[in-house]
Amino acid sequence: MQPSPFSLEDRVAIVTGSGQGIGRAIALGMARAGAHLVIAERRQESAEAVAVEVRALGRKAISLPADVKQADQVEGMVSNTAKELGRIDVLVNNVGGGIRAPAIELEEKAWDVVMRMTLKTAFLGSQAVARHMKDHGGGAIINISSVEGLLSAPLMSPYAAAKAAIINLTRTLAVEWAQHNIRVNAIAPGFVETPGVLQYLTPEMKAGRASYVPMGRYG
Repeated sequence: MQPSPFSLEDRVAIVTGSGQGIGRAIALGMARAGAHLVIAERRQESAEAVAVEVRALGRKAISLPADVKQADQVEGMVSNTAKELGRIDVLVNNVGGGIRAPAIELEEKAWDVVMRMTLKTAFLGSQAVARHMKDHGGGAIINISSVEGLLSAPLMSPYAAAKAAIINLTRTLAVEWAQHNIRVNAIAPGFVETPGVLQYLTPEMKAGRASYVPMGRYG
């Protein structure tokens, strides 16, 4: 029998921002496919809670309270993963966030916060993990973009710009690192019911966003 093409048996994956929402779902999905996980999350309590769920699925998991906006903490995340689990096969750059404001009123500080949180984290994580993968046979990097990086996103200009930049960063790194057997891809989710999304959506906004989706509902 041919092995499942979706098997991640005994692979090691880092998922940033995996203490809740999409990141948590990705981590648990990878664990069900056979991977061992590093739950990289600023909030230790949230990280460990997800690590417990991964272990309950029969996989190894370590929780790392890393702030992936900081290069030294990203380097520490990579070195700790290699030390504890022996290798790094997959990185999912999931950390990101936005600030809702009219572009004409947006403060410079708010722009910088979103760029650091959403774009800088993807670059720092990719760079640090690629340095490891380059010397260990390659691997896969998955960047979480958004449909708002492909479409207009009123009131979310820095978020949309950062998510669009992630798409082009992905293309560039994929070509640059192919020689090292490192695959770089991006996923652009639509609207997903996560705590971060639900906290700012009114019922009217939620209904309006759902109307954009052919099936009429959020992910």
